[in-house]
Amino acid sequence: MNNVEKKYLVPNAITAANMFLGFVSITMSIKGRFDFAALLILAAMIFDALDGYAARKLNAFSEFGKEFDSFCDAISFGLAPGILIYSILTSKVIPSVHNFPHELIIPVSFIYVLGGIVRLVKFNVVTTASSSKDDFSGMPIPNAANLVVSYILFVKVIGYHIDPMFLTIIAIGSGFLMISTIPFQIPQKTFAFIPDKLVLPLALLILYFAKYALFPLGLYYVLANLYKFVNTKEKNKDSLEKEL
Repeated sequence: MNNVEKKYLVPNAITAANMFLGFVSITMSIKGRFDFAALLILAAMIFDALDGYAARKLNAFSEFGKEFDSFCDAISFGLAPGILIYSILTSKVIPSVHNFPHELIIPVSFIYVLGGIVRLVKFNVVTTASSSKDDFSGMPIPNAANLVVSYILFVKVIGYHIDPMFLTIIAIGSGFLMISTIPFQIPQKTFAFIPDKLVLPLALLILYFAKYALFPLGLYYVLANLYKFVNTKEKNKDSLEKEL
């Protein structure tokens, strides 16, 4: 194996680790270990970020790597959260779950998974493997997965129970936002108000307090981009009316 081929091994191995964590998360959801399943998905997100970093450092971008990354993301951020949603809604550990209409559990879980898969297919169709990072059309699937799993961890750490209806809203809302054409900025732009010198310390702080911080941050990312989208539409509408 020559050096050109070897440079692709590292990012692809990291991508495989991402998928492995997603697979183990599914097995934990089936066993009812929901917190651990959620943490494994968050860990998969770290590997998802690391494979892109490794590819940029090694200049190891390829169509194979792009497709492999998407298939792994489909497991870790599509199927794994979907199984987690299904497992929680069918469990008996949530006091209010008996009030939830059980005939909706499979559709709710499936809508999330379908939205994630469509989002990844759309991404692959319109992009090529490169080091450039553009804004997204529709909410990126890692943020959708973050909303699901960080909510599950957040409510427990603050002393509340998972609300099946709120989890359903997150699942369905995420599914539709992923397949939408609403523009979502890359996180660096949405959080551009943070000074560069504070990015690393804040990132470490967020990682340390992940159970508290990730859900509010994920929610802010969604709301900030939705506000920008609505505000831009209103401005364009006003400009068009003035021209007429």
